[in-house]
Amino acid sequence: MALKTLEKILEKAKKNDFISISELMTGIENGKFSRKEVSEYVLKHSCDAVKIGVTGPPGSGKSSLINMLIPKLRSQNLSVGVIAIDPSSPITGGSFLGDRVRMKNAIDDKNVFVRSMGSRAELGGITELAEDFSDILAFTGKDIVFIETVGVGQSEYSVSEITDLIMLVYVPESGDEIQLLKAGIFELADMFIINKYDRDDASLMVKSINNVITSTKKDSADKQIFKTSCKTGDGIEELANALIKSHGSINKNEKQ
Repeated sequence: MALKTLEKILEKAKKNDFISISELMTGIENGKFSRKEVSEYVLKHSCDAVKIGVTGPPGSGKSSLINMLIPKLRSQNLSVGVIAIDPSSPITGGSFLGDRVRMKNAIDDKNVFVRSMGSRAELGGITELAEDFSDILAFTGKDIVFIETVGVGQSEYSVSEITDLIMLVYVPESGDEIQLLKAGIFELADMFIINKYDRDDASLMVKSINNVITSTKKDSADKQIFKTSCKTGDGIEELANALIKSHGSINKNEKQ
């Protein structure tokens, strides 16, 4: 495709044209566009955005949590982008791309853009193109960009390298303090969320996380624990307010 056509797509994408944003991402994904050319243009004209990694074990409700947060953030006039990474089949290489199905609050909102992508069997909970796609969403003017990883293991923490903030999502049955201590991602998290808090023994998980934070982190006083339930809506407002506050704080520091 001619460079002139790429520039035209970039110009439309910057104006938040959804078709052009999708065309740009797909072009990079299938090798039609040069990652280097797009990256140079995007970073040169990029807007301020806070990138938030959302990670945790499979089934912890990461997609549902983002879905609940979207209207809270939009009520404060913050635009939202989401990169949702689904596991790829080791046999066919295909992905179901089902995370976006849970994000119904993104429908019919021109200030919310959701893109699903397969992990392509890459390690670390994310794919190589996640950073490119999140840069594109920042380029299109999104204030907050969520990067949702696949259900990660104990040592998969690549998402921390491309984000400003890490939300680590657990459920009450995620394990004991020994399991938490073994998780490398635990050391990098900024916010700890006990999702599905309406389940039994949720308070025990909070206690375990508190114990590990206190014993392993020098800045333990700055680490926040949130208790949420997408079923009842409890705790969502508090978490959204913390993200809004972090957005303001990170942008302020970057401009100084």
